Amino acid sequence: MEIKKECAQFLGEYYKELFFGNVNKRYRAMTGAELKKRLRRLTEENLKPVEKANELSDIHAMLSKVCACLMRKEGNLPPGPAVEEWEKNCASMGEFCEALARKDLEYLSGLSLEELEHVLKMQGIRRYLLTNSLERAYQLFYIPKTIKKGIRESVNQKPEEEYPGAREMKRRFILHVGPTNSGKTHDALERLKECGHGAYFGPLRLLALEVYDKLNAEGLPCSMITGEETLEVPGSICQSCTVEMLNDHEYFDIVVVDECQMIADPYRGHNWTRAVLGLRADEIHLCMAPEAEDIVVQMIKRCGDQYRVVRHKRNTRLTMESKPYNLKRDLKKGDALIVFSKKSVLALAAHLENEGIHCSVIYGSLPPATRREQVRRFLAKETEVVVSTDAIGMGLNLPIRRIVFVETRKFDGVNKRTLTPEEIKQIAGRAGRFGLYDEGFVSAIDEPEVIRDGLSRLPIPIMKAYVGFPEQLLNLPAEIDTLVKIWASMDTPSIYEKMEVDELLALYMTFEHVHQNDIEDFTRQEIYKLITCSIDIDNKMVMDLWKDYCRDYREMEELEFPYSPGDDLYDLESYYKMLDLYFQFSRKAGLPVQTENLAEERRRTEEEISRILKTECASYSRKCSACGKELSWDYPFSVCERCFERGKINRAHNRGGRRHSPGTVGRV
Repeated sequence: MEIKKECAQFLGEYYKELFFGNVNKRYRAMTGAELKKRLRRLTEENLKPVEKANELSDIHAMLSKVCACLMRKEGNLPPGPAVEEWEKNCASMGEFCEALARKDLEYLSGLSLEELEHVLKMQGIRRYLLTNSLERAYQLFYIPKTIKKGIRESVNQKPEEEYPGAREMKRRFILHVGPTNSGKTHDALERLKECGHGAYFGPLRLLALEVYDKLNAEGLPCSMITGEETLEVPGSICQSCTVEMLNDHEYFDIVVVDECQMIADPYRGHNWTRAVLGLRADEIHLCMAPEAEDIVVQMIKRCGDQYRVVRHKRNTRLTMESKPYNLKRDLKKGDALIVFSKKSVLALAAHLENEGIHCSVIYGSLPPATRREQVRRFLAKETEVVVSTDAIGMGLNLPIRRIVFVETRKFDGVNKRTLTPEEIKQIAGRAGRFGLYDEGFVSAIDEPEVIRDGLSRLPIPIMKAYVGFPEQLLNLPAEIDTLVKIWASMDTPSIYEKMEVDELLALYMTFEHVHQNDIEDFTRQEIYKLITCSIDIDNKMVMDLWKDYCRDYREMEELEFPYSPGDDLYDLESYYKMLDLYFQFSRKAGLPVQTENLAEERRRTEEEISRILKTECASYSRKCSACGKELSWDYPFSVCERCFERGKINRAHNRGGRRHSPGTVGRV
């Protein structure tokens, strides 16, 4: 790489003063033989094979030790050959400082003299350069400070000022505040029916699909737009969308934004913040749980807009049963049994099916149409009970009389923890649907006091709204991971919090690995578009497909259509996610989509998953992984007690056997 001559001269002189200066005057024990060996290694010829900047750090450290040793000898050598050799070695290391400077600058060839001077004046960098390469020092000292300055100049410190179009409007907010099953969304949608150009934004594709069906059935032409599919209706005056699809440059007269308490979600909450701050609409209806009211009102006030609050109350009473629930004795038609993992849902449903009790099952990874089919079967009384995760708490209106918490603890991705009062209320609120029941009931098998306490507590107000990474920062001169990390470390106004960026960084690192030899051929904007695909990063099949698409999409006129990996439930659910990724990635990459084939494969997959849940649910009971013996649905281990004990005996026997050599076994 070509480097600027004036930079090389300046840095060469700087290195001579640094390595032979006071900052390097520390005693370094070294024998004469070691000194000669290192002097032979520190030559310009030996610098030529170095290919990576981080390899220069070891060379800096070696030069530092050699120069410190030479300085210590100054004035302590007898006149004659020893002094002449010392002078020769010092001159050699001076020349090597110039060669090292040139090599360091090969990895920062675009650096101007002014920038170099600024880097070398930064606090703490002199001592750092004694053992680290210039490129490493540049990344650690200069880039963060420069990027922080660039971020402050590029992004308004007040998030609401990032949406000048919305700030020029006088918007009216109507806040629909109330618990689950209080008619918040219903009332907001009634107003949406009067729109000239309106939109609904919700957290789930299932909710967007329900609103799409409802509005079209009532004579309001409505299209549906989600990250996974688009359903266009000719002449539509309304759109039903997932909140991620919000376009803050489009004008609406009436908008509904649902489930605004999700503004506190560290991964998705920034989408609701963007909706409140950036929507260009005259009238905006925000539906939320009570805990979100304070934070949303603060945001609206900071925007200078008008608002009023409409409080909604449950139309049916919600009663906590006094006695603990017994699964054998107390199970009745219309109950919804709540557990907190897909594995537990399938195991409990299998247990009940084997007892002759037909179940509808609901969990997060089911396709929307399959969830609707499970609801239909329950409504048609083809099934007697619902077994569900907390996915039942949002977007499903079921005629449930009683919610039963079979479990009161859930794994949140880090720890297994007790349910929060907000989670308890969201789920329990599904009991006692208005118009079917006058009262809803809540029960629990274990720890009913946890549920009772959660229902009785006042909601804890949400204190922070999450904000997302501003895409205009991609114009700054740094890699995406550097930009994201520095942005995430910077302060925000008191009511805001930066979104979690670990999944974004994980996808960037994966993309970087896929294109480790040609990543400089991609713009930051192009990479960012691909790493913001909404995908399940814990699903290996989906991630492998994403990596294949990232590697090949530039060389293809059309993405390869996914293939079905198998016919069991996990494979089919993964295949459905792969179909979603195919659509999403094609749109982001500007490639055509096999629309008819995609629709047919989705339909076939949904039907097959529904068939399995209807006819083979009983086969998903827990079984011992060693002997295949059927286990209780809530058995906490993967092997039965008998196999576990047998394993203990075998392990003890093996340990005992290893104490003797074969030749001594049996000797007295």
